[in-house]
Amino acid sequence: MDKFLSIPEKDQDVRYLLGRKGLNNLLVICLNPSTADASKHDGTTSNVEKIATVNGFDGWVLLNITPQRTPYPCNLSIEEDKSLLTKNIDMLESIMLSNEFNFKSVLLAWGNNINSIQHPYLKKYAAIMLDLLKKYDLDYWCIKLTQENHPFHPAQQSINRYVGPVENIKLQTIDTNNYLKMLTKG
Repeated sequence: MDKFLSIPEKDQDVRYLLGRKGLNNLLVICLNPSTADASKHDGTTSNVEKIATVNGFDGWVLLNITPQRTPYPCNLSIEEDKSLLTKNIDMLESIMLSNEFNFKSVLLAWGNNINSIQHPYLKKYAAIMLDLLKKYDLDYWCIKLTQENHPFHPAQQSINRYVGPVENIKLQTIDTNNYLKMLTKG
């Protein structure tokens, strides 16, 4: 298997970017990185790649609201780490400004864990990322909205249980202006 683009390539604590470059690339923003790295998929990245392909994208780049790695979002740091936020936002800005991936579409996919009372910074970080992306002419997509109106996360168990076969997922548009208002109001 070809290696994925990964920044950093191997680090057990953080990952800022993971993907496979194509001609028509999908920018994907999830909550936090789990176990995937330059050499291997995890359940989420496997689904991200399938969803991208099924929806006409031959490449994808995954960033996250926070670059902290853990398979369990409840284990994210309780304390906000502003240096991680800065590096994460710099990575997003860098890939958008470079136009190397020529993004036209963004898949928002972080799920209800963004509401974590223990991690209030997640909503703030998501809002900062969405605000940064406003200056680009992008189409915004989601798998579907959760019952709490957040963009559904592509975890394997969730997809299988609540959405159905990943091969049948057709992305839905999401109104980021209304979503951003909801996200920042409380």
